Amino acid sequence: MKKLIATLLMALVVALPAAAGEKCDGAGEDCLAKMKAKYAEKAWLGIEYDKAEEGRWAVKKVHANSPADEAGFEAGDVLLSMQGVDYTKENKKAIKEVYAMVKPGTEVEYVVKRQGAKVELDATLAHVPKDLQKKWVAEHMKKYHPDVQVAAAN
Repeated sequence: MKKLIATLLMALVVALPAAAGEKCDGAGEDCLAKMKAKYAEKAWLGIEYDKAEEGRWAVKKVHANSPADEAGFEAGDVLLSMQGVDYTKENKKAIKEVYAMVKPGTEVEYVVKRQGAKVELDATLAHVPKDLQKKWVAEHMKKYHPDVQVAAAN
């Protein structure tokens, strides 16, 4: 169970920012309602990332006052593991499954590589801030459902 939770939490970092770019097959209004409900319940770490070496992800930005900021994440950290589960592209499916189970308030243990050394960080995940929810929904709607007014995503 611990491994499953860790894998889902990985998706927190991977899936949330990417979700605004997901292609969906639903009608615009249905999609809008589903996305609003989804983001209202999602947990958030508060980092932005880029691909890094060996199929891992590197932190490119830590949002101020986010769980990541409070835990001590820094730009340049390379995500190695979460709750003991490796952060690799090979774990992508399992990560998404774990992410589906994670709720705000969950405390998560991360291991990052910082300047060649392993650093352990504990973060208590939060709700996705409203402004980010609105931004991600609006971006998705504009790209995949231009027939639905962007203002409706707010």
